[in-house]
Amino acid sequence: MRALRRQPLVSVALLAVVFWSSADAELRTWGINEDNRSWQSEARATTAIDFSVPGAIQIAGFEPTDNITQALTWVSAFPIEGYIPERPQAHIWNNYPLKESDIPLVDGDPNTSTADRFKRFGSNQTGRRFSLDLGSRFPVNRIAFFPRLTGVDDEGIPYWEDYVRGYELYVNNGLEFGEDNQPIYQLMKRVEFSRDSIAVVEFPNQFIRYVALRVLSKNPFEIAEIEIYGLGFVPKGEYLSKVIDLGEPTNFGTLNWSAVALRVDADTGDLVEQSVLSTGDETPQADVSLSFQMRSGLDDSPEVYYEITNKFLNELTVVTEDAYKSLTADVKGGVEADQVNWSTWSEPFTASGQVVMLPSPRRYVQFRVIMKSGQISDGLRVDDLTLEIASPPLARRLFGEISLLADPAPEDGFAMVPVGVPSRFAYDLLADVRDADVGIDALKIITPTRPAFVELLMGDDESSRSRVTPGAVEEASDGLTLYFPDNRIAAPTSLRVIFDAELLVQSTFFNAQVLDTKSEELPQPVLPPPRPLRPINDPNSQVTTNKLQVLTSPESRNDVLRIADFSTRVITPNGDGVNDQIAIQYSLLQLLNEAPNTLEVFDLSGRRVYAFREDRGRGPHTVTWDGRDAAGHLVPVGLYLLRVAVEGTVESFAETRTIGVVY
Repeated sequence: MRALRRQPLVSVALLAVVFWSSADAELRTWGINEDNRSWQSEARATTAIDFSVPGAIQIAGFEPTDNITQALTWVSAFPIEGYIPERPQAHIWNNYPLKESDIPLVDGDPNTSTADRFKRFGSNQTGRRFSLDLGSRFPVNRIAFFPRLTGVDDEGIPYWEDYVRGYELYVNNGLEFGEDNQPIYQLMKRVEFSRDSIAVVEFPNQFIRYVALRVLSKNPFEIAEIEIYGLGFVPKGEYLSKVIDLGEPTNFGTLNWSAVALRVDADTGDLVEQSVLSTGDETPQADVSLSFQMRSGLDDSPEVYYEITNKFLNELTVVTEDAYKSLTADVKGGVEADQVNWSTWSEPFTASGQVVMLPSPRRYVQFRVIMKSGQISDGLRVDDLTLEIASPPLARRLFGEISLLADPAPEDGFAMVPVGVPSRFAYDLLADVRDADVGIDALKIITPTRPAFVELLMGDDESSRSRVTPGAVEEASDGLTLYFPDNRIAAPTSLRVIFDAELLVQSTFFNAQVLDTKSEELPQPVLPPPRPLRPINDPNSQVTTNKLQVLTSPESRNDVLRIADFSTRVITPNGDGVNDQIAIQYSLLQLLNEAPNTLEVFDLSGRRVYAFREDRGRGPHTVTWDGRDAAGHLVPVGLYLLRVAVEGTVESFAETRTIGVVY
C-alpha cells in the first residue's frame, strides 16, 4: 500500500546486547528488523497497514492521486446480510441475477470491464446496482467510474460511448446501520442524464466504507473501472505477526519500540512528523494511539483445527492448519483458540519498555499491533520492535498457588477474605530447576498493599520443607521480596511463603516472579498450575485453590471508605509543635479508578468552615487539617465536625467524626 509521506523517517534499529552469567545464561533481543526479517516477512494478517516505508509499518494513508481500490485485496462476493466487522479484504458485488466476477471493475486495468453483460439487446438496465465494501473505513473525497476509453466493438462503435448515462451514487461511513443491520446510505449525487463518459463525484473528505452505484438509465453500458480517492489516514490499522519461533524456551524481558506520529498539513498537504510522546510545545499533537499485545505458546499453532470425520456422530479430529485449509467446506469442523498450550492475549502495552508478563519459559510467541487515529489528518508509524529474551530459563517449570493459611481447601476453590483487613496467606511454589537451568536466589510476590513477612519454608518437596531465614526481606507498597543467596535453588525445590496483606478490590491476583541476582538473567514469572492438574505440577497437595487469585468476601464488597486513625481528638493550633493539626488516615477500597475525595469541616451550626478536594485511587491515604478556615484564619475554640467522603460513580461514601479545638 503506498504511504502518504513527504520525508520518510529513517528508523534506528536497536542493537542486541549480550550478557553472560555464571550459568551461561544469555540475555539478547529478538528484533523485527534483524537477521533478514522485516515487518512484511513476519506478517500473518494485516488490515489497513502500509509497508512502503523501509523498516516500518504505518497506518494506511493516501494522497489525492492514490487510487484506494488498488491498495486493497478484492473478493467478488454476494450481497451482504447484516453488519460485518471490519476485515482485511474488500468485497464487490451487484444485483444482476447471473453472477459473474466484478473484479474487473477494481483491478486497475482500464482494458477489462463488464464487457457485454449489460449490453443485451432489449434489456432495460435501469436499477442495476454495484456495491463495494472496502473492508475498513477509508478517507474518501472523490469517486470516479468509466467504461473502456479505447477500442471499438464488433460494429465499430467505440467502447467509451457505452457509458452510464444516469446514476445515483451512495456512501456509508461504516458506522450507521438500520434496524435490519444494513448500511444506511447517504446520497452523494444524482444524475438524470450525463454527456460525460467519465463520471466524477466529489464531496468533502470523510471516512467511507461502503459505496453503492445505482444505474438510472435504460441504455446498455459497461464499466471498466471504479476509482476511489481521498486524502489522509484510515481510523484503524491492525498487524498480526506470524508465530515467532525463538529456537528454545526463553524468559521475556521488556518489549521496546520506536514510533512517530504523522499529521497532514491542511494548507500544504505536506506530512509533518511528530514524536508520539512529545509535549510542551504549541503544536497540536496528532490524535493517535498505539498498543501492542502478545501471547506465548508451547507449540507453533495458537489455534486448534478440526476435521469432521463422522458427520452422523459429529466426531471431530484435530488436524494441522495446512490440512484444514485443504479440506472441503462440508468436513471443516471449525477452529478454536488453543487454551491449553497458548496463553490468552496480554493486556495492551501502551508504552515502550514495559515488562512482558507472559507465561514462560516459552519457545513461541506472537504479537499484534493496533494503531488508531481520531482524525482523518492524523497517522502513525512504527519503526522498530524488539523483545528482550533470555535462555536458558531460571527454572524448567515454575507453578504457584495462594491460600489462606487457616483454610487451605476452601469449598468453592477460592481464597476469600474481608476487604481492607490484614489476612494471613500461604504462597506455595514449585520450582523445577534442572542442571541446564540458571537457578533462583530471590522471589518477589506482588501485593496490593504493604505486606508483612512471617515465614519462609523450603525443601526438596512439600513434605520435607523446613524454616529458612532469608538473607534479606523487602516489604514495599507493591510487594514482598525475599533474598536467599545461602539457600540458592539449583534443583527441584518446594517453597512456602507466609505473609500478611490486605485486599483493596474484589479480585486480586498475587502474581510473582523469581530472580537470579548473580547474573543479568531476566525474572521468570510464576504461573498457576496447568489444567488438568497433575501431581507433578501441584505446588502443595494439601492446598486446593490451584490459583494465584484471591477474592473478597461478599459481605464486605460494598465497603469503600474505611477510617483507620485520627492522630488526635483535640488540636491546639498555637504553633508549639504539639497537636497543631490533625491527620486523618483512611483507606479507599474496591475503586477501579480515581475518585474525588473530600475533607469538610463544619461548626455545630452546620456552617462549613473548611474544605479540601482531590482525586485519589484505592489504597491508604492521609489528609490533614490545621484548625484554619478557608481564608486561612484560626477557627474559634469549640467542637467541629470532620467529614471524610469519596464520590463513587453510583453513590458516595462518607464518615463524620467530632474534633475539638482549644488554645
